[in-house]
Amino acid sequence: MSKQRDEFVAAKIAKLSLLEKCGQLLTFTWRGAYLTPSGIEQVTKLHAGGLCLEPYALETCKNLYWGRSQIDPNFKEPEGYFDIAHTYFDSRAFGVSVTPEELTEALNKLQEIAMNRDSGIPLHITIDMEGDFKNDYSAGRVLQFPSAMGINAIGDVDVAYKVANLMGRQMAAMGVTQFYHPVCDVNINPLNPEIGVRSFGDDPKVCAKFIDATVRGYEDAGVAATIKHFAGRGDSATDAHDVLDVCRGDRKRMEEVELAAFQAGVDAGASALMTAHTIFPAYDEEYPATLSKKILTDLLRGEMGFDGTIVSDAIGMAAILKKWPLPKACAMAIKAGVDTILLKADDESRSQCLFGIKSAVENGDLPEERVDDAVRRLLCMKYDQGLFEKAGKMDPKETTAVVRSKENIDFSWEVAHKALLVVRDDKKLLPLSKDKKILVIEQTIPYEFLGKDLYSHPHMFCEQMVKHSTNLILDDTAFYAEDDEIEEALKLAKDADLVVMTNYYARIEKKGNNRRLVKALKAAGHDVVVLTNFPYRKGTTTEADAVICNFSGTPDSIRVSADLLFGAIQPYPTTKMPIDLSAEKNIPDEPEPTPQKSKEKKKGNVWGGKC
Repeated sequence: MSKQRDEFVAAKIAKLSLLEKCGQLLTFTWRGAYLTPSGIEQVTKLHAGGLCLEPYALETCKNLYWGRSQIDPNFKEPEGYFDIAHTYFDSRAFGVSVTPEELTEALNKLQEIAMNRDSGIPLHITIDMEGDFKNDYSAGRVLQFPSAMGINAIGDVDVAYKVANLMGRQMAAMGVTQFYHPVCDVNINPLNPEIGVRSFGDDPKVCAKFIDATVRGYEDAGVAATIKHFAGRGDSATDAHDVLDVCRGDRKRMEEVELAAFQAGVDAGASALMTAHTIFPAYDEEYPATLSKKILTDLLRGEMGFDGTIVSDAIGMAAILKKWPLPKACAMAIKAGVDTILLKADDESRSQCLFGIKSAVENGDLPEERVDDAVRRLLCMKYDQGLFEKAGKMDPKETTAVVRSKENIDFSWEVAHKALLVVRDDKKLLPLSKDKKILVIEQTIPYEFLGKDLYSHPHMFCEQMVKHSTNLILDDTAFYAEDDEIEEALKLAKDADLVVMTNYYARIEKKGNNRRLVKALKAAGHDVVVLTNFPYRKGTTTEADAVICNFSGTPDSIRVSADLLFGAIQPYPTTKMPIDLSAEKNIPDEPEPTPQKSKEKKKGNVWGGKC
């Protein structure tokens, strides 16, 4: 089969023009549920190798990426340059709830468009389905699970395999071919704002076991696992969306911690790996891993033996963009060893990136042999997944069978149950009494990460609390409660015996979470019970009287948490804290963000970020 595959791929590459080959190295985004001229032309005219599914409402060139434009104002258009259609929808408009069956049909159509190109090459369809708040498809009651750290908290690698395998089968039935997961970063910095519960934990040996199980689960389901973010962002105190970080671990530390986790993913057979926009001076003092031949070619391919596809993290993050314009960065990454560039909120810069790579080849800055090698790896992955035969032919009925299976639904609930952790209950407030008047305050989860239906909506916690008691006062806040919302909560709390509130943490919410509200309620003399997804201090706080951690902002985890609060969960969870929090006690508390007077509308901006 290998010989047959190699001959097939070689024949495909021989027929491709340079422009088509360069297009195969780009993974663009696709948002929403319906096709636009720009969405079609990125496939037909820019020859996209793949598409990354996103939760955002609309495809629009009005989007900024974490507040920044991706356009290179100094880009000189080469001979033959062309642009494609653009869409100018208002990105603040609400999205639609797309059922799994409808998504299957939409992805079939996109693959049909791709297969009708002269090249006849199918798309790889990628997505983030990490659990917690990083599920980029959450509509139609699609099955979702706790974060990687929550899976570790359960402590069973067989559960990790089953979760990954079910997630893989579910999304593969819709036409998804690749997950940007698992996260292999070992989260040894408790103040890490970007990784946190996305990591399996802070022990590289434990992480390695769960990485192995997760990779095998995905690959056995026919989905390409992508281990990320190489060479490891667990020791970071910054977010690569904002700054270029430096990880100063020496070679011994890197080998024992960061690289040990990634080696587990390599040995488990991960088809792909995603790079980190981080400088690792132990291996390269000048360039971040995404742009470093020393790290990607010499270390990863040479020393660690990885022979799969190398994916860049979203190339438009500030870690890259503040120093290297997108077209140049794309060419540099390919030269360093990246096989496919992930572009986000890049609608106006797509043509620049394509021609930036092509020009680098024509100018002699990027060897065409390196381009051919990257295309070969990508096409081999597509061939091995059978995409040349099955792309565009997925059956929506099979999707229904997986998503609506009672066995699978029950398993999702079981996993959410097992991941529950009672962090503390200093005043013995649990279980809650129905005789007490309870003020319930629920943060509004970012709209993009909700299913926009009665299963996944902004008030899931309140909804489930009402099933146990009607002696409630229901309130909500923004993810970060503003001054007027805190004032309202303090007023309502005067009529309650205690307060039960959520204090989730999400990396995309730069203003913070609800810690400030917890402090205000405690200062006013109220008993406070907190539900959080985040076992670190940002989530559990130091002030709350009782804390439940569910490691997840997904529907089943939220609802089962309300059941636990009222004592309806039997047997009582025996989950253990999966990380060592002793180091956090020696770290000064972070200052609260500057308070805002009123709720701000996020306008024309994609906040979420990949990966």
